[in-house]
Amino acid sequence: MSQDILPQGASKSNKKWDRDTVVPFILLPLLLLIATMSLTITIIVMIFIGMGALYVQSRPRQKNRSPFFYSWTLSSGICMFLVYELGVLSLLQITQLENFIFLLLLAGTCYCFYRMKAIADHELYLGTKGKEYSPVLTSDSYYCQVCQLEVNERYFHSIWWDCCIFRPNYIYFVYGQIFAFATLAFGANLGLTTICHPMILYGSLMIPEDCTDAYFEFNYALCFVSCVYAIGYLSVIALVILQQLFIYLPKYFAPQWRRLIDV
Repeated sequence: MSQDILPQGASKSNKKWDRDTVVPFILLPLLLLIATMSLTITIIVMIFIGMGALYVQSRPRQKNRSPFFYSWTLSSGICMFLVYELGVLSLLQITQLENFIFLLLLAGTCYCFYRMKAIADHELYLGTKGKEYSPVLTSDSYYCQVCQLEVNERYFHSIWWDCCIFRPNYIYFVYGQIFAFATLAFGANLGLTTICHPMILYGSLMIPEDCTDAYFEFNYALCFVSCVYAIGYLSVIALVILQQLFIYLPKYFAPQWRRLIDV
């Protein structure tokens, strides 16, 4: 009887994880499409997404053991990239140099976050603990309630990347956030200055001035809404970078500073 029950429970768990993985790729595009209806609905949708993110962050960590949040991160990046490539670029107002810079920043973002995930998977989840990561628990080890294992030199668990951030992969997390900030800022400005009436800030640098016509055509509205979503994402990344500057970067560089002082 117990052998019959266990596979059934495992099957239900796998179905839930599959559903959590797929839902963000349906829900986010649907929300962005709804937001194209008017400025008021755009504001309501963005507030709804922001409140949802705040609620998730405020929950106990052990309740966030789901691939939903990592899938939301991936779906956000894919949606914004597709809107940029298929919507903004189709308006033929962005130069080849601007597009090259954007793709270069995007490549840096993807590489850093890929390395961050790869190191975490290799060092923590394959069981070998890698060559640089000591399998012997130290005084600064911490039990991660999401990963459900002890992690040496752990800083925090990122539910949006579905991995622990600890010393071996921390610097890639920081570089990834910096690249992501630059990519979103540059891409959102390119999109808004293409859709809206721009004004020259300094030299060839332009910023959007009047976006009242953004909702007259669906393509313009979708690009505008995606840029607004990118700006919201940008503000979150800015807070994450500030958190690193004041809390985790001093902890990361503390051993190097101590060695310099000892010398």
